[in-house]
This record gives sequence, C-alpha cells and structure tokens, in this order.
Amino acid sequence: MEDPAGSLSMQEPSAGEDENAAALPAASDEADDPTGKLHPVEDLPLDGEVEDGDALSRAAAPAEGAAFLDQHELEYLEQMERRRKQMHAVLLDKTKVPASYYTTSKKEALVQQYVDNFKRQYSQLFPGRKDLLLCPENEFGIKKFVCTTIRPTQLPFKELYDYRSCARFVADYISYKPLDPPHELPSLVPSPTYTLKMQNGNCFDTSIILVSLLRGFGYDAYVVSGYAVREITVLDETKTDSDAVGIKHPLSGGKTGADGKPQDAEDALSVESAAAAAAAGSKYKVKPPRQLKSQFLLKQEMKRKEKEKNELLAKKLEEERQRALLIEDDDELKGLRIHAWVLVLPGKREVAESFFIESSTGRIYSTENENYLGVESVFNSTNYWVNMQVCYDGLKGIQFDLGDNSKWEFVLLDNNQPGVASKSKGDPLNDKGDVSDEEDAEEANLEILDLPPSWVDKLVVSREQFESKCPAGSKAVIYRNARVESFSDYHRHDGMVARNTFFADESNNFEGEIREYFRNRRDKLRERLRVPYTGKIHEFFDPGRPHGLKEHVTIEGKTTEIHFYPSARSDGLVKRIEKPNKVMEYFTEREDRLSYRSVTFETAEIPEEYVRDPSFVSKMTEKFERSPELPAHEDSKKQTYFIKDEKIRVTYHLEDGRIIDSYKEFKKPNSEQKSGVFEPPVCFEVNPFLKAPKKQHLYAELCNLIRAEQACAQAIKASEREIAEILQARAAEERDVVLTTSIYDTVRNNIRIPNEEEKDSHKKEEEEAKGADLDYLSPFLVNHPSQNGLTKEEAQAVKDSCLKSLKERLIEKANIIQSRLEEVTSEYQRRQLAYSRNADSMTVEETDEYVRFCNDSLFTIHILEKRLAKHKEAAPERYIQLDAKLKGDARLL
Repeated sequence: MEDPAGSLSMQEPSAGEDENAAALPAASDEADDPTGKLHPVEDLPLDGEVEDGDALSRAAAPAEGAAFLDQHELEYLEQMERRRKQMHAVLLDKTKVPASYYTTSKKEALVQQYVDNFKRQYSQLFPGRKDLLLCPENEFGIKKFVCTTIRPTQLPFKELYDYRSCARFVADYISYKPLDPPHELPSLVPSPTYTLKMQNGNCFDTSIILVSLLRGFGYDAYVVSGYAVREITVLDETKTDSDAVGIKHPLSGGKTGADGKPQDAEDALSVESAAAAAAAGSKYKVKPPRQLKSQFLLKQEMKRKEKEKNELLAKKLEEERQRALLIEDDDELKGLRIHAWVLVLPGKREVAESFFIESSTGRIYSTENENYLGVESVFNSTNYWVNMQVCYDGLKGIQFDLGDNSKWEFVLLDNNQPGVASKSKGDPLNDKGDVSDEEDAEEANLEILDLPPSWVDKLVVSREQFESKCPAGSKAVIYRNARVESFSDYHRHDGMVARNTFFADESNNFEGEIREYFRNRRDKLRERLRVPYTGKIHEFFDPGRPHGLKEHVTIEGKTTEIHFYPSARSDGLVKRIEKPNKVMEYFTEREDRLSYRSVTFETAEIPEEYVRDPSFVSKMTEKFERSPELPAHEDSKKQTYFIKDEKIRVTYHLEDGRIIDSYKEFKKPNSEQKSGVFEPPVCFEVNPFLKAPKKQHLYAELCNLIRAEQACAQAIKASEREIAEILQARAAEERDVVLTTSIYDTVRNNIRIPNEEEKDSHKKEEEEAKGADLDYLSPFLVNHPSQNGLTKEEAQAVKDSCLKSLKERLIEKANIIQSRLEEVTSEYQRRQLAYSRNADSMTVEETDEYVRFCNDSLFTIHILEKRLAKHKEAAPERYIQLDAKLKGDARLL
C-alpha cells in the first residue's frame, strides 16, 4: 500500500546517533584566531538560552569546552537550571491549577474511547503509516485529546493582532527544543499554559500555542503534523543569510572602499581623483585636458558591473545550496524527521490564500515549500483530519481543502464540519416509516459526538513578559554569516537589547564586525560598532547629552573622531578629528563664519601636557566662509599661524573670474625690535589694478591677526579641556552604567491606578481633613483669650457676630449678582434702541454682529436671573444651618 503521507520506508536510526549534538556544530579552532577576525563559529547558548540541557552538559564536560564559558557564565546557567526546576515543581502543584488538568471528565473519556476506536481502524487500514498524535499525556500524566489542548485566546496586546507579529512573538518568547528522538512523536504534550511559563518547548508545543493565539484573533489556523528537512527540525539557521530575516549585512550594499564609499563609485570617480591628486602635487603644473565622458554611459557601466556582481553572488549561493542538498542527501533520517508547524487557511481575516507559519522562527512559507516533505494530519480546537493524499514530491500538488472527504478523513463527525452535508429527510437509507421528526432528530444527535471544551485554562501573558519577548531574557540565533542575539529591556545591566556579530568574509575583504544596540541608558548611548580586527569602536548617541555628543570613534583605545549635534552647541562644532600630530575641528552656522580650525604639533605623539606648554604647537589654521558684505580681496579665506617661524599667512577668497588666491604673509615683531618698527608683509595680489594698502592699514591688520592668533590658541585649549571632560565622563559612565525608566512604564514604576471606591474614600478623607483644619469661629474668638471658658454674654456676642457676618456676605453676593444683571440689561436695551434707529442704514456685517450680541446678552441675562433666584432660595437655608450649628457648638454653650 502506498504511503499517503509521503514518508519514506521506516528504518531505525543508526546506533549512537545524537540529534541534539547535531544541533550544536563542533567549535572550530578558528575561534582563537590571533588575527582578531570574526569567524562563523557557533558557541554555546548565551545569557540563559538553555535550549538543550543534555547537549550543554556534554559540550561543557571536556576540558577544552571550559574555555568557551567562564565561571560567571557557568554559574548563570546553573542558576537558570535551578530556576527551571523550581518553576516545573510549582506548575505541577495540583492546588494551583484547575481540576481539568489532572482529571478526566466523562465526556473526555467517551471521546478518548471514540478516538481509540478510530486509531485501531486506522492502524488496520494503513499498517505502513506512522501513528497519529491523538491522545498524548499532559504534564500530569493524564491522556488528553490533542484538539482539546488548543485554547483559543485573545491576548490584550494590539501588537499581536496581525499573524506576522503573533508568530514573531511566539518564536522569540519560547526557546525551541528539538524532538528526541527526531523520528518519533512526542509522548508528552503539555498544556500551553505550562509551555508559556517554562518558555521552552518542541515544535508541537510552540505550534499549539501559536494556533491558540491565531484562532483567538480570528484566523482559521491549524496545527500540521508531518515531516521536514533537518535544518527545520533542529532549527539550524547556519545556511540562512541574515538578510533573509531582515538583518542587513554590511556587505549587502556592495563592497566598500577604505573611506566607506561604494567601490563602483570609486571606479567611476577615478579620473577626477587622479586629476585632483596631480593638481595637488604641484601648484604650477599644467592640468591635463578634461576627459569628457557621458554620465549615461557611466551609469550603464555601473549597472553592468552591479548585474555581474549579483549574478556571481547568485551563482555562489546556488553552489552553496547544491552542496547543502548533497549534505542533506547524506542524512539517514531524511523524510523521517517529524515536525509540526502551522497552517492558515483563507476565508477569515482577509486571508487570500493558504500559507504555512514556522512556529520556531516565525517565518512565512508557501504550502509547497521544499523544506516540508510530507503531512500526516492537521488539527485545531474543533476537529482532527488525516491526510489521504500521496506526497510524491514534497507537498507539491497537496490540496488543503478539509471539506473534501476523499482527501482528508475527519475523526469527529460534526454538523459544522466543512464538506459534510446534513442528511435529507427523503433519504431512503434513513427512512424509518412512522418515526416522528422529533425522535429522528434526537437519534441523529445521539449519533454525533461533539468535542468537549478545552481542559486548558485561559492563556495569560503579563505586560512585562510580553515586553521581554525572550526566554529568560535573552535569545541567540546563528545564521550563515552572522550571530544575532536579542535581550529584553532591563535584562542586562548595560542596557543592551541586541547584538549582531557579522563573521569575516575573506573573499570580500571583510574582517567582521559587531553591532550592539542599547536602550534606556542615561548616557543616551544608542549603538556601538566594534571591529576587532582593527580595534575600532564607533559609538552613536541620541540627542540630549551634555556637550551635544553624537558619535565617538576610537581605535585601540585612542580617540580619532568625535561628532556633535551642532544645534545643541553654541559654537556650532560639527566634528573633531584627531591624528597623531594634528587635530582638526569643523564648524557650521557661526556668526564669525569660521568653518575649520586645526592645530599641528611637532612630534608624532601628542603629550598630555601640551595644553599648558605651547612650545609643542608648530602651526594653527583657521578657515572662513565667504562673506557677501566684503570684497573678495579683503575677505579672509584661510589664516595660518606659524608659531615657530613667527609668521602669519592670510589667504583671501577667489575673485570672480580668477583662478589664483591672493595672500599676505606677515612677520610678527619680536620683543627685541623697537616699538613702531614694522616690517612690510610679503603680498601677492591677483588684481594688479588695486591700489596698494597704506602702511598703517597693514599694521592694523597685523595687530588684528595677532589678536586672532591669541584667540585661536585660547579656543584650542578650551576645546582640549572640553574633550578631556567628555572622555572622563564617558569612562565614568561605562564604569557605572545607569538605566532610566520611562514615566509611561507603569510596570517598573509600580504605578497603581485606584478604583472608584478608593477614589470616593480618598475624596471623603480629604474633605474631612479640610473641615477639621478649618475653624469657622476662629476670626470671632481672637479677642477672647479664654476661648473655652466664655461667659453667656460673650458667647451670645460671638454668635451674633458670626450670624451678622454671614448675613452681610449673603447680601453682598446678592447685590453683586443684581448689579451685574442690571448692567447687562441696560447695555442690551441701549443697543436695541440704537438698532431701532439705524436699522435701515446698517450693513450686513453690522447686523450679524448685533444678532450675536443679542444672543449673548439674552443668555447672560437668563443665567444671572437663575443665579439670583437660586441665591435668594439658598440664603435663608444657609442662615438657619449656621444658627443651628452655633447652638450645638460646645464653646458657645
């Protein structure tokens, strides 16, 4: 008999085969490569990702394995294992779970008998097929029908409303554990609540949870039990590029040159670069004739090179895929590896066509994907279907129309079953003579066994757990060209939330790099780029730091480049570049038009005390932007201060139609020269028709330049002091990392919103406290030193004064309301009289304004009349209440 599920002939696995060990490839000796390059080596799980405890113990047992894990990491893993055992013991406490977890109801027992009968018939009809996963045991050792294990639940997070985000959450939240052995169905299928608490499960556990969530959000989702390739069943991502999961590799955009520009762009600009280099080599060298090239042809050439590169890359990937297929063909268990995934059918939530979801990774696949080799059955919370189609070439040609009984055999007969029509009354097979319709319907209902409700409690995920999205706070996945690690917020003390390690690629001259991403740090650190091969560290910061720090670049511990947010600084500093013997600063949008400043030192190494010792500085340079208010021959473009030679050189901006700059070179007078002795500067003026400046003008310009030199030196010293403060602050921040908590984070701020009863009680307490603090008799007892021992005459006088004061206040309030009412009424009458006189000569605008005034006035008059009437009614009552309160006051008795 042919095997409908498409599984290969049954064969036992080879002796000693360890599937879990295969999931963790052996570590290569390249991990200790002294060159510092990052090689694609899969280390042990990090930061709590204990995917396979047995594999971990086997890998950590040898002496050489201890090199991968330090003592702190081993202690952390042991702590996570103890925590897992404690959680397991808590979840198996029968006093904390519903009775349905460890008992079997009569209806469940009846369903199990029905399912066992179906299983016996299935085994007799298809003896060569695999057993079906129908009634596995749960965590309490109680057999449960697998359909009742699915608990449709809608979690209160709008982020999970889409199937993509929902699948991504399950893949990130639950750590995947391969089946052991891989060719056998699991004997234990715990409840989804157990899996969510443990955050660890196999393919069936994760698929059941994902189907429970998807059906809760309205999708027509099913768990598929079948066969898949080794890479899917053991979650081996080492043959998948990081670009396939949305993590862009640095080489994805093409090769880069030394300055970070695309290599193709460098080739296109090679002619211009060569010309610029030749021009810079000699000032008076004749430039070569310009080579005219079509920009269109250059673009076509770049496209051709890009196409050839893509074809070469595609060819390389195809070769790797063919090699992977050859390796897959060597798998002795190919076609026998059992796996479970999720099927989503169209018809609900605007789903147009069927597709698969891999619950271990959250990826979407088509129903004919080559990674899935066969299907045995599908099930959800309503029924169980067995595949009756033959899988010759994977799942190609397999129809997922569950209503077609010739292709899918159902376990439970239900009137709502797709493809099952209700029996008609005229059916001769059901004709029983004089049996009434009521008895016929009752007998039909007795023949149909409906499914009992799910024995699983409602799935619950707290906001804090949802935001963590990682088992035990961290998760790591190794791809072909990268290792991707994710951490939940506040899991690490340094605030790291993700780390992408890109492996070296010698064919593309890529030495590898590490990208670390941070969140909730007080120092505003957002991203850190590490290049171990060169020792480069590039840090990126969010706005809001002191000094406006934006980026910080160090190589082997020495600062080489610092970028700033110019809008956050008063001096407009954009970036600062440090070289062994030179420091350069770039500015923007300054009032003095300064755009560049540099300082050059004599020695290659910069001493720390050079700020206090100016003898190390050999030259300072400042560059300025063009000023439209000054002529070009008076507008300084560059000012160079030669400290050792005691000279100042000023270069001016180019004039219109000129190709050479004008300049002046002044010799600074020394202290031995007599005052008033001025040496004329060396000048070069491009325009021969300009009148030569007078000597006193040149002397004044020299004095201004000397003052500018002093200001430049002071600015350089201030900049060095500021950089020293920044570096000290960064060192202190890295030693003691401080994380901040958002005011909107109600979980970590322990903000509890009071209910209505608590609000009412608090309001009453505040009113009582306010009434206790306010003494209405205190203004009238000021003149009586003995307030508790008043005589009868004094008590009567206090009482009369209090009542008189209230009466005066009530009368005053009434007078205020009455005067306001009379004022508004008189104004309304005056405007009404004016309108009656000038109605014929008024414009449309004036008429509209008068109508608005009348409406407002009438509304105000109505309100004031109401207030006055209400005050007249309430005033006597308030007077009587005060009189009664005074009579009951113990101090006036």
